[in-house]
Amino acid sequence: MGQLSVDFWYETRSMPVPNSLLDCKSFSNHPLPNSFSTDCYPSIRCFPSIAMSISFDIGQFLNKICHVASIHLARPRSGVEDLHIDAELLGAKLSDVDRAINEAAGNGQIVMEEALVWKRLAEAFVSKEAAIQRDYNEMRCLGGWSWNCVFINRRVTEMKKMQELISRGNDIRVVAAPPPSSSPSPPPLQLPVKLPISNNVVGMESNVIQIVNQIMDANARVIGIYGMGGIGKTTLLKLICNHDEISKLKFEYVIWIVASKGCKLQKLQMDLAKKVGLKLEDDESEDDRASRLFDSLKEKNCLLFLDDIWESYDLYKLGMEEVPAEHDKERKRKVIIFTTRYEHICTGMNANVIKKVEGLSSDQAWELFLKYAREDVINSEPGINQLAIEIAKECAGVPLALITVGRAMSAKRSWEVWNDALTQLRQSQMPELTGMKESDPMFAAFKLSYDSLEDDNMRARLLCCSLWPEDFEIDKVELIQCWIGLGLIAELDSINKTFQRGHTHIETLTSACLLELADKKYATRIKMHDIIRDMTLWISSDCGFNQHKWIVKAQARFSQLELENEKWQVVERASFMHNDLSSLPRHTPTFPKLSMLMLQGNYKLSLIPGPFLQALPVLTFLDLSNTKITELPREINMLSELQHLNLNMTPVEALPAELSSLAKLKYLLLVRTNRLAKVPKGTISNLPLLKLLDLYESKYADLDELEEFKGCRRCIGITLQSVTTLDQLVSLQQLSTWKLQLKNISDLAYPSQLFESIMSSHNIRKSLERLEIVNVQTGDELIVARNNRDREEGLECLRYMVLKAVDDLQEITWKAVKPQTVFPNLRELKISECKMLRNVTWVLQLPHLSVLTVSNCDKIEELISCVGDSVNSSSSLRLLSLAQLPKLNCISQQPLTFPYLEQICVNSCPNLRKLPFGVEICQNKLKDIFGQTDWWNNIRWEDANDKISLTPYFKSTYMQKIVLKLNMEDAKSRAKALKTAVRIHGVVSVTLENDLLIMNGDQVDLVALSKTMRRNFGWVELISISEMVD
Repeated sequence: MGQLSVDFWYETRSMPVPNSLLDCKSFSNHPLPNSFSTDCYPSIRCFPSIAMSISFDIGQFLNKICHVASIHLARPRSGVEDLHIDAELLGAKLSDVDRAINEAAGNGQIVMEEALVWKRLAEAFVSKEAAIQRDYNEMRCLGGWSWNCVFINRRVTEMKKMQELISRGNDIRVVAAPPPSSSPSPPPLQLPVKLPISNNVVGMESNVIQIVNQIMDANARVIGIYGMGGIGKTTLLKLICNHDEISKLKFEYVIWIVASKGCKLQKLQMDLAKKVGLKLEDDESEDDRASRLFDSLKEKNCLLFLDDIWESYDLYKLGMEEVPAEHDKERKRKVIIFTTRYEHICTGMNANVIKKVEGLSSDQAWELFLKYAREDVINSEPGINQLAIEIAKECAGVPLALITVGRAMSAKRSWEVWNDALTQLRQSQMPELTGMKESDPMFAAFKLSYDSLEDDNMRARLLCCSLWPEDFEIDKVELIQCWIGLGLIAELDSINKTFQRGHTHIETLTSACLLELADKKYATRIKMHDIIRDMTLWISSDCGFNQHKWIVKAQARFSQLELENEKWQVVERASFMHNDLSSLPRHTPTFPKLSMLMLQGNYKLSLIPGPFLQALPVLTFLDLSNTKITELPREINMLSELQHLNLNMTPVEALPAELSSLAKLKYLLLVRTNRLAKVPKGTISNLPLLKLLDLYESKYADLDELEEFKGCRRCIGITLQSVTTLDQLVSLQQLSTWKLQLKNISDLAYPSQLFESIMSSHNIRKSLERLEIVNVQTGDELIVARNNRDREEGLECLRYMVLKAVDDLQEITWKAVKPQTVFPNLRELKISECKMLRNVTWVLQLPHLSVLTVSNCDKIEELISCVGDSVNSSSSLRLLSLAQLPKLNCISQQPLTFPYLEQICVNSCPNLRKLPFGVEICQNKLKDIFGQTDWWNNIRWEDANDKISLTPYFKSTYMQKIVLKLNMEDAKSRAKALKTAVRIHGVVSVTLENDLLIMNGDQVDLVALSKTMRRNFGWVELISISEMVD
C-alpha cells in the first residue's frame, strides 16, 4: 500500500488542569468521595470531549464511571497474582530452553529457528509481566483503588496468551537433525596478525563457539550481531576473527573493516578495495565501484568482518553477492559477519543468522567488576562488599559500564563513598542518547566515572578528546598541545614539566577506562571508545539542550562547509579535521561565540580567505596543521583573541607582518614547515606573550636570524645547520631549548666541539628533551666531553635522542664524563644509517634507557662489546629492535640479564646466530621475540633447553606490502620518493608503478612513514596494506 503524503500536521494538546476542572462544585457535591474525583481529573483532562460531556451531565458521567469501576476496578489483585504464577512457569520453561540452546551451540549442533522465535516471545512476555507488577506496586492508590487499575486489568487480560505460550513450549524442538557428513576439512590457512584483545574478557565463550559454528556451517551467508553500545560486540567479533577454527577454513580473503557511525557506502567500498589491493576512483559511481569489486572478488572465497555499522548496505555493492544456501560447490563462498546496535539493520541486511549480544550474567558481571574494582578495596571495610555487588548489578551486565565503574571505585575505601555511588547510579535519569533510553544504565555508569574525575579541567580534557574522529588514534603529543592551547594544563615553570603533567592527565583518563591505548608497543597514541565519545559529545551539548554548542564533523568526507546563520550563532567549538575541504567560504555570517576551530588534516585546503577570519572575533584556538596552506591572509590581525596557532607540516612560505598584532598569542607551532623562508623582521619579537615557538625541522631556522627570537620568553624547538648558529643559540640565555635538531653540519673544528657547545648552555641542559643529530660530518670519532667551565651536570631533561646518517662515525668516545652523567634520564635511543659504526656498548650505562633501536649500520658485528662492570646497568631496557644489520653476528659475547626486557625484534640480521641470554630470561618480563622463521631456526643454542623454553615466546613476523599514492610530478620527485621511503624503519625494498609507491618491509613504522611522506610530498593516499608470512 502506498503511504499518505502529509504536507501539514497539527497536534491537539491536552487541556490545562484548571480548564479541565469545569464545575468543581458538581463533583464535590456528588456522593462519591471527593478524593476520587481529584484522582480522575489528571486522567480525563487530556480528553476534552469527555470533560465537555461531564459539564452537560455530571451525574450520568459518574454513573458510567461507577459501572466501569465495577468491572475494571474490582480487585485487580487476583488477576495480577494469577499472571505472576504464569510468568514464573514461563520463566522456568524459558531457562530450560535457553540452557538447551546453549548446550546445542556448544556441541556444534544446529538450533531450530522455532526455538529461537519461541525464546524471543517468552522473553517479551516475561518482561511485560514484570512491568505490570511494577506499575501495580507503584500506582497511586485511593484506599487500595486507583484509576490506573483500568489500564492494568486491560493489560492483564491481554497477557492471557501467556498460557498458550507455555503450552507450546512443552512441545518445542531445540536441535535440528544432524547435517550429512561433509568432505574433509581444507588445509589450514595462515591468517594475518591476530587482532588485539584485552586479557580480561569475561562471558564470551558460548557466543564465540556458537557464531564460529555458524560460519563453519555451509549454509551461513550473512550473520548479524546486534546489541547496545558497550555490550561487547566488537570484542566478540575480534574473538571470532582470531579463533583457531577460522584459520582452517578455505577463505582467500579474511577482511576486517570498521564502519562507524556516518560511514557511507562509498567509504566502505573504498576501504574494501584497499584491503584487496584494488584501486578505485572517487569520481566513479557506486554502481561502477560495485561492479569492479564484484569482478575482483567473484573468484575468491571471502570472509568479511564489518564492525559497528549504523545502516543497511546492499551486499552486491560491496562485491559480496548473496550465494544461496543450496549454492553450487563450484561457486565461491562469501560470508559476511557484522555488528550493529540495531536489530532492524540485521533484517535489512538479509541476515540468515541473527545473534543478540546480551549482558553478562550476575556471576560474570561480578567477576569482571572485581578485575577492575580490586578485591582488596572491596574487602577493606565491612559493608562495602554488599554495596559493590549492588553497584555491579546496576551496571546491568554491560562490560563497558562494569569496567568504567570498577575503575572509578578502585581507590575508594570508604563505605560512605560506595553508598553514595550506589545512590548516584540508582537516581540518574537521562534522556535518550544515540538510541539509548532513559532507563538504560549505561549513561548512569558513565556519568559516575565522569563526575568522579578530579576537577572541571579534567572533565574538560576528556570532552576535548571527542573532537577527533570516531575510532581515531590520537597522538599523545598532539592532544597535550591542544590541552595546553586551551589552557587546560596549568602553566608550570618549563614546557617539559607541562608536557609531563599532560602525560599524567592522559594516564588518569586511561586508568579510568575513559581513554584506551591504541598502540601498546610504544604507547604513543590513545583512542576513545565510541560509546564514551557519544556521551561526551552529548554532555558537551548541555545534555542535548544545546545541540549546536559543539559542531564535530571530523573525518566526515565532506568537501565544503554549510554555514547556517541560526546554528553558527551559538557554536563555541568546531572540528572539521581530516575532511576533503579544498576551500573555505569568503562570505560567511559572524560566529560570535566560536572560540576553537580545528581544520587540521584537510590536505586539499590551500587558502584561508581574509573575510572568513574577520567573522571570528573571539577565536582563541586555530589548528591549520597538515593542510596545503601556503600563506596566511593579512586579516590574521583581526583575530585579536588568538592564543594558539598551529601551522605544523604545511607548505607555508611566509608569515605576514600583521601576525605581530596578535598581542595574546602564546603558542606558535611551525614544525616541519620546510618551505618557510620569509618572516618580516620584528614579527616574532613583537609578540609580547609568546611562550612557545616550535620551528623544529623548519626551513626558517636555517637562516642566520636567531636574534629575532629574543621576544620569545619561554621555549623553542629549532633545527640548526651550522656550529655558528648553534653557538648563537647558546648565547641567547633567555631561551629554553625544548627540541633541537642538528642537521647537515659540516663546520666542526674538532670532534668534541658539538657536545661542548651543547653542554655549555645552562638553559639547554635544563630544558632539552629531544635531540637529533642527522648527517653531521664528525669524522671517525665523536667525543662527548664537558667544557672545563662546567660542573658535573648533564642533559637532565633529555628523553629522546636520534643519531642518523653520521656516515664516517666509527665510535663515540667519552672523555672525563660518563654516559649516565650526560644522559641520566634518556628513555629512547634510535641509531640508524651510521655505516661505519662498530658498536654501541656505552648504552648499557644509561640507567633509564627503555627503548633501543639500531638499524642500517653495515659495520656492526657485535652490538655490545667489552661489557665489564656495566652489565648491571641495563636494568631498564624494555624494547630492543635490530634491523638491517648485515654483519651482526652476536648481541654480546657475555651474558646479559635485561630483567625488564619485554620485546626483542630482529629483522634482516642474517648472521645473528646467538642470543646473550637463555632460559633465565623467561623468569623476568619477556613477552615476545619477533623475527623471521629462518632466522629463529638457525640460532645456535648452548643449551637445548633454552630453545625449548624460549620458542613459545617467538612470533614470526610478517612481510608487509604497502602501496601509497603520491604527488610525483617529475623524475626528480620520483627519485626523492624512492630515497625517502627506503629510509623508513622496516622498509626493505621500494618500487614505483606510475604514481604508486610500492614498499615491502617488516614491521614498518607506519606513523613515521605517514608523517615523512606528507612532510615531503604534501598529499599522500594509502591505497593498501597487505601482509604475508616471511
